[in-house]
Amino acid sequence: MDVSIIIVNYNSYQLILKAIESIYAFTEGLTFEIIVVDNNSPQRDIEQLQDHYKEVHYISNVQNKGFGSGNNVGAKYAKGKYLLLLNPDTLLLNNAIGRFFSFCEKKPQVGIVGGNLYDLNRKPAFSCWSFLPGLLAEIDFLCHHQLGKLLGRVGSFNYTDHPQKVGYISGADLFIARNTYLQAGGFDEDFFMYYEETELTYRVKQLGYEVYILPDASIIHLEGQSESDYEKIGFRMRQSEKLYYRKTKQQYLIRLSYIVDIAYYQLHIFYNKIKGDRNKMKLFKDKLCLIRKVEKI
Repeated sequence: MDVSIIIVNYNSYQLILKAIESIYAFTEGLTFEIIVVDNNSPQRDIEQLQDHYKEVHYISNVQNKGFGSGNNVGAKYAKGKYLLLLNPDTLLLNNAIGRFFSFCEKKPQVGIVGGNLYDLNRKPAFSCWSFLPGLLAEIDFLCHHQLGKLLGRVGSFNYTDHPQKVGYISGADLFIARNTYLQAGGFDEDFFMYYEETELTYRVKQLGYEVYILPDASIIHLEGQSESDYEKIGFRMRQSEKLYYRKTKQQYLIRLSYIVDIAYYQLHIFYNKIKGDRNKMKLFKDKLCLIRKVEKI
């Protein structure tokens, strides 16, 4: 078996049906299996999955211990040489899996690879980042990503015509050799949601592997389709960010990252006030309020 595609479900049955349809429509040149792990979804329509796709391996967890834990369960059953950890809210646009597979087969030093992600309107979406979270990443954010540009980094999307080395890729389409995944220890289940793929990438890089984004592997990511409570998302992301900095022994960045966020949005509010752009002013004020509120929870 070449690739095991693992999809973790939580109330995303209709999205998963479309994701699987796109996998079968575009994937060729390799052998693969699909493993769907349900994280104890209150909506039980996922139990109909094998009525549509009998060959899909369905695993039902008795409790929801988070995204990383669900993937760890799927990895235990996986038979593939490689794992593709795929979000349920994704749609393949081409033979992305085949391109991941071919790239990794040619380059054994590659630990993780991902593709270019697009929104529903086929516009570039967040696919990767130049730096792993750390001091350089915080400086880059405060400088409106000019540090990354100065250093020739790819940013959040690979606009070039060749693979680019990056800090980390989006967890929506994380492709990794099964042996590397196991060697790194899989996902840290202390992370319920957010930053779990980033922290795994940190450990994979500590093992000496590289991370790449491929421009010719194209996937739609319907980001936000599975969770729409922005305050809850903001809280989870901030808690996971703090945990990441503790896990990677960068505790000093917990407070600094909050200060950087506040400064970043205040600068944008001031800039758009000068320009007279009230809509953008409101947008950044709302984000600033959310950051402050989340920090107090």
